[in-house]
Amino acid sequence: MTAALLEVEGLRAGYGSVPVLQGVSFSVAEGETAVMFGLNGAGKSTTVNTIAGLLKTWGGQVRFDGAVITGLSAAEIVKRGVSLSPEGRRVFPQLSVKTNLVLGAWTRRSVQKEQMAKVFGYFPRLEERVDQLAGTLSGGEQQMLAIGRALMSKPRLLLIDEASLGLSPKLTQTVFQVVNQINDDGTTVVIVEQNVGVLPYADQALVMQKGTITFDGRGSELHETGDLRAAYLG
Repeated sequence: MTAALLEVEGLRAGYGSVPVLQGVSFSVAEGETAVMFGLNGAGKSTTVNTIAGLLKTWGGQVRFDGAVITGLSAAEIVKRGVSLSPEGRRVFPQLSVKTNLVLGAWTRRSVQKEQMAKVFGYFPRLEERVDQLAGTLSGGEQQMLAIGRALMSKPRLLLIDEASLGLSPKLTQTVFQVVNQINDDGTTVVIVEQNVGVLPYADQALVMQKGTITFDGRGSELHETGDLRAAYLG
């Protein structure tokens, strides 16, 4: 059995005095792709933002490769091998594609050249637009850039928040296929999604409701069992 690369135990977090996560627990095996589903407000983004160190943990623990990373800065967590492609892409619109990518490698500059070649291999369109301002890219191209920027630190664990948001069905499938290739190349992936079209690429499926995990099983189970999918995802 493959060892867990990410272990989340009893995680609690929120915004201001408003609790969102109510004791979230799950683990993701190294080399697998886990997809986290749930309606808006369920706590999906809060979970990955807390894992990535962007939100303070109120309670519980996050371990990465056996080491506790709870309470570490976001920069230190990136150095440990965890990277986040955030919801809404959040590219730097007035900077070029290349500069956006370079900024993604600021904690690990030694791998910049190697990772940029990999990113262009996954997303040839970015290489075609390498000197173009990020703000002039299409929504799909900006999503590619956000994922590419997250890859620039050579992460062992890639967190992607809403990979398909605002994309056409065709482009959504292209992004899912590339993420699958990234996983096949050895990067463990956790994707926050509402599009069930990602399920064929998922080894593990997680469903969140009201700040807790209500389903944790194989992606094939959620994909093949229509009643279960309807119950959790509507």
